[in-house]
Amino acid sequence: MILHISHNDLDGVSCGVLTKRFIRDVDNIFCNYNEIDQILLDVDTNHYEEILITDMSPSQRVFQQVMGDIQIVVIDHHESSKWLKEMTETVHDIKKCATLLTYEWLEQHGYDVTSYRELVECVNDFDMWHLKRRDSLQMNMLFMKLGVERYLERFFRKPYTGFTEDEQLIVDLETERRDKYIHAAAKSGFTLKDADDLDVFVVFAEEYSSELGNYIIKELEMDYVVLINMQRKKVSLRSRPEVDVRTLAEENGGGGHKNAAGFSFNFDFSVMEFLRECGVINEG
Repeated sequence: MILHISHNDLDGVSCGVLTKRFIRDVDNIFCNYNEIDQILLDVDTNHYEEILITDMSPSQRVFQQVMGDIQIVVIDHHESSKWLKEMTETVHDIKKCATLLTYEWLEQHGYDVTSYRELVECVNDFDMWHLKRRDSLQMNMLFMKLGVERYLERFFRKPYTGFTEDEQLIVDLETERRDKYIHAAAKSGFTLKDADDLDVFVVFAEEYSSELGNYIIKELEMDYVVLINMQRKKVSLRSRPEVDVRTLAEENGGGGHKNAAGFSFNFDFSVMEFLRECGVINEG
């Protein structure tokens, strides 16, 4: 039995589609960057023969703590995980998404994965932000509407050869809603200068981080965007090509790429202070 731990976005869950379909004898766990360390520490090493980690990596402290107890394989494309190549079996390439790397890894191990090539190329086009395919943005929309478990089950049962009629309707309706959401959200944020005198746009948003971030950078000519998701307690960072936001994410326990990164937070904004200022509650 293999334990597969992967990121809970389109790329990470698509890695799970591949392992669930072809390895079969696998348990899948999808999580955020800040959760993987605790998951590794809690693993019952007597129950699994191997741990596969895709589209994310643990901290060096936790990895060194658990290594030796069980075989760990890492497949990732983030710059922050390249140190693992010196520690364990690691597939690492920053020019390919984790789904594509997982596909090639399975292929090298003798699995006939060709029926899933179309899905893999679609996910790679979106996750690496090439956007040469019309359906890659739509695939991410479908993923967000279906959720992790429904998306996993849908593509586990049947490879991608195009959207079904029902799926296309979902995508079309969501495209209309997305465009309205992006324009409205872009008007609700505020700008500031950071410590390096860069122009930053801060906005509270729960959806479409990449699309909203890139829209703001282009239309408002920002250096980078901080998108705060209060519901999920997550911060997404998007930047123009010359600005590196990965370091900022890593300093806060997250990770990602140079121009697209993020991190989670476990603190609350000062709601009580806000309520006092509004006169909802008394000073005492």
